[in-house]
Amino acid sequence: MAHIVFLRTAAADLTAGKPPLRGVPASAPLSAAAAAIPASQEADVAVWRDGASPLAPAEATVIGLLSSLDVVAFLASHLGDAAAAMRTPAGDVVAHEPALVREVEPHTRLIEIVELTKQGARRVLVSKNITEACTVVDKKPFAPFYKAVLKITGTPTAAASAKAVGRPSQPSTTPSAFGCDRYCCVTREDIIRFLINCLGALAPTPLQSISSLGAVNRGYAHVEASSPAIESSWRVPSEPRAVAVVQTNRDGSHKVLADVSAHRLWRRDYAAAADSMASMSSLNFAAGVDGHGIVAPGEDDEADVAAPSPRSSTLGGRKAAFEASLVGQMMMASHGGNAALRCRSTSSLAAVMAQMLSYRTTHIWVTDGEDDVLVGVVGYMEIFNAVTRGVAPPLPA
Repeated sequence: MAHIVFLRTAAADLTAGKPPLRGVPASAPLSAAAAAIPASQEADVAVWRDGASPLAPAEATVIGLLSSLDVVAFLASHLGDAAAAMRTPAGDVVAHEPALVREVEPHTRLIEIVELTKQGARRVLVSKNITEACTVVDKKPFAPFYKAVLKITGTPTAAASAKAVGRPSQPSTTPSAFGCDRYCCVTREDIIRFLINCLGALAPTPLQSISSLGAVNRGYAHVEASSPAIESSWRVPSEPRAVAVVQTNRDGSHKVLADVSAHRLWRRDYAAAADSMASMSSLNFAAGVDGHGIVAPGEDDEADVAAPSPRSSTLGGRKAAFEASLVGQMMMASHGGNAALRCRSTSSLAAVMAQMLSYRTTHIWVTDGEDDVLVGVVGYMEIFNAVTRGVAPPLPA
């Protein structure tokens, strides 16, 4: 049944209501990129080449994706002149990885999109029809597995809309959107959200444990709780972009106390977080991030929660507010609590997927035993590998 999900579902099935890729030009100051991240779909924003033609492919236009962790780490290493650091061009800060963004056609099958993500793509741009719903050729209705409304992959252009009502056309008001008239942007989270609506068709895989599916990545990155927080930014792997803050037991095993990741910093005060990263231990920094300006699941995702509150209008005030949460966090830790999202190796794949979607995160730490020993991490790649096992991508035409 999984073959039906991945071979008969097209890119158009994932694009209903999806916005275009948002970002900033490479010459824009880091402050502009930082301001755009909280409103982005995930904890990063695209940086594209200055002067690139709007008709050029994304691979030639998008330089890379700048995350909240990248911003905080850069500011933490330039505390001597934070104002100058904020004026640094975004193109000088972002890692140049154009392959993170790929393009596909509306009829591209889901299995092909998943294969692109396995190759490192974090955004998939689906070309859209400007005036009508996308028509997918040679594709049977997918309603038995995914009950979706009519899938519109595009909206009329401003000029077309104005012509319909007899008004003059107006210039676009979204200059920070790449290909706003050409593409919809699909993220890896969108794919997981789609798949969780297809659990019946994917059975029995979603009901099996992540350990039995080989979905536990045991090559996780970690730092000691007492180490300087800035060390965590040096050890961030390419996937998932997260570092566990651990306490090492006598037998050499690890207990996860917290973590540092782009999603933890997504909608925080970046200047205050950078100041704390440069001066705190990894545990204190991670605990402060977890308790400062947190957005609970279900709250408005578009809220500007990264804006400083009145009590923290200065950097010192922001840092004080950031550190004020430490007492509660440390008390929680002393009573056996844990700020890092965790699951067991016996947890089902479906439960892990639901947990990731509930908390809008890219990873879940895996623990075992009565002492909650850290054994690995589950991210997008592990899930995609598990659900597509035995599903071969179609041969090129």
